[in-house]
Amino acid sequence: MEDEYLKKIWNSPDREIKDFLNINDQSFELTQTRKAKSKVRSLIFSKIIGITLGLGWISYMFILIYYCVFYTPISLGKGFFLGSLSMISLSTSLAVFLYVKDIFTLKQIDNSESVTDTQLKLASLQLSIIKSVRVSWLQLPFYTTWYLNYELIMHGGIIFWIVQILVTGLTTWFAIWAFRNINYQNLNKNRVRNLLQGVGFYSVTQALDFIKEIDNFKNERQSLFERISKR
Repeated sequence: MEDEYLKKIWNSPDREIKDFLNINDQSFELTQTRKAKSKVRSLIFSKIIGITLGLGWISYMFILIYYCVFYTPISLGKGFFLGSLSMISLSTSLAVFLYVKDIFTLKQIDNSESVTDTQLKLASLQLSIIKSVRVSWLQLPFYTTWYLNYELIMHGGIIFWIVQILVTGLTTWFAIWAFRNINYQNLNKNRVRNLLQGVGFYSVTQALDFIKEIDNFKNERQSLFERISKR
């Protein structure tokens, strides 16, 4: 029944065919684009929360660094403290910067009228999320070194050093592993997919799937008309 109707359209004047195709294309594109935008629109709130918490944490780090620099004597412990907090602040700052960038990208997606532009912006957002997750994990080892000082190093004892080396070594290994492995090429690995849960990555992936369905729809429709035209 559908083939007979499409065949009738195919045999009608060119203008009628063109109008029929345009109406279907535009309707499907509009529906899929709205679904994609709706899927990622909720990420704005989570990004704002992330930026707020990140800025609060960075401010706290800077306060501690300020008092350490100006109100404590020079010592080995001061070096570990300042070095660790500086790296934590740097990693968090990069993540916050990427979150701010993501909000601008989300706004551009919401205002975009072009399917191609929406698709490019979604791909850019997906890459930015991967980057923010990667840099966030780099700060992990420094949470295990900020408290070190001369007394602990010289008189910590064997148990302390076993635990310290084990914890710092494992967190360093994991931070490097995460930074190197969280990328598009490894999305088929469960460990990488789990690390991208809850950060909006899969919401963007679903939005991209909605956009990709537009191309699939056009290809299927073209294939159908080619079959009909040969009858």
